[in-house]
Amino acid sequence: MTVNYQLDVSSGNPLLFLKLLSRWRGSIWKSVAGDLAVWLVFFYAVHFTYLYVLLKDWQLIFDKISIHMDDRMKYLPLTFMLGFFVTTVFERWRSALNVMPFIESVALSVAVLLPGKGEEDRLTRRAIVRYVVLHQVLVFRDISMRVRRRFPTLQYVVDAGFMEPEERDELEAVCCNPGQNYWVPINWANSLALDAHQRKLIDQPTAFNNLILAIKEFRVSMETLIKFDSIPIPIAYPQVVFLAVRVYFTICIVSRQFLISDLKSKTQMDWPVPIMSILEFIFVIGWMKVAEVLLNPLGEDDDDFEVNWIIDKNISVSSFLPEMIVIFLKFQTGMAIVDNTHGYHPNLVNDKFADPDYLPAYSEKSQLPRTLTGSAAKVELASPDDAVKIVRVNPEDAPPTSERGSIFTKRNAFSLRNRTISISSNNIESPSQERKFNLSMPATMLSKSKQPDRPGLETLNEENEPASNNHFRRGDRIYSSDSVNALN
Repeated sequence: MTVNYQLDVSSGNPLLFLKLLSRWRGSIWKSVAGDLAVWLVFFYAVHFTYLYVLLKDWQLIFDKISIHMDDRMKYLPLTFMLGFFVTTVFERWRSALNVMPFIESVALSVAVLLPGKGEEDRLTRRAIVRYVVLHQVLVFRDISMRVRRRFPTLQYVVDAGFMEPEERDELEAVCCNPGQNYWVPINWANSLALDAHQRKLIDQPTAFNNLILAIKEFRVSMETLIKFDSIPIPIAYPQVVFLAVRVYFTICIVSRQFLISDLKSKTQMDWPVPIMSILEFIFVIGWMKVAEVLLNPLGEDDDDFEVNWIIDKNISVSSFLPEMIVIFLKFQTGMAIVDNTHGYHPNLVNDKFADPDYLPAYSEKSQLPRTLTGSAAKVELASPDDAVKIVRVNPEDAPPTSERGSIFTKRNAFSLRNRTISISSNNIESPSQERKFNLSMPATMLSKSKQPDRPGLETLNEENEPASNNHFRRGDRIYSSDSVNALN
């Protein structure tokens, strides 16, 4: 069963860390305990052989080998390979989780679009839902060992009620290779929908089309799971990652030994337990075990998908009849939607929310919600009675983005056309104060198609030379004397 710890992390209390570490099933301790025990056995076997079996000369040779290996461990890009691999595997795991189908969408569509009250209508709705779930069972039998152990043969599927003996014979009579007849139950469901449409049990063509699309979406989701199982990550990728991790810690058995000669590091301490190596083993091997579990989410690990529960949930769940009888019965999710509770709804009443004085209700021990408002909603920059002056701005007069923020920034490019610039007062109520003057470019500037990023000698000379008789320069603009006379 999937390990659920959501209740433990419902609040960020200081004991959250201890709650998570105290879990055993599906935990890092369960994943690395066996590997760590084997690694420690080999580590201490080499340790005692080095101390009590090897001669002095052989111990010196062992010291050189250990130091050499420890110095060359950095050549293995372990964290890079493992991190990239875990990311890739997690993306596949999340995609498989997102397409895991439930029967509710199909059953609700069948119940609404095939609304007849007759016995034949009821049996048609039940058969469509059962065939869709049968399709799911057949697919899970071939991609999940848990479901395969539950239904070793098709006879077990018949005994469980998903298929009738006659239907099993028809399924086996289809000339397909083993594992290629998943489409047969979907074809039966579509045929029933088409027959209902032809007999006017489904009146509108759009309703028939919506029902076929609901069945199709369920089939496409199962097809995606088949692709994930049939086409895994190229085997060389997990091979190189798993081999690199195990080779790394195999080398650590020699390179992390406590040496007794003068060649040992000055910072080395003769501890009987390699604490730092054990911590590194737990973290790295635990990281790798996560990838191994996520590699096949339909397997038999603690955190794999509960596909047997999904099948049971799609076909059976506790429910009850709401018609004046409080008797709990065992109904099916899909079957309850299309049969037992089909066409039922409670009596219409005037609910409490119609009261204009209604207030939200909470239990005494519940936590009151916080209101969600914008971060700048409560900032007051002006009182409602303040007179705000509105300034109209011509977009052509706005400086380029790179020049905004400083009025002294000099432009690097000039417009090659004549422009009329309007300078108006801040008060929009007096448009008569608007003044206009023309901007024209001298002939020397019109010959240049692009202003250089850095001013050259010619540019500097043009900036330093006096303006012509008809034009004068002010800052980085050249004004016409005629326009100035018109202003005066």
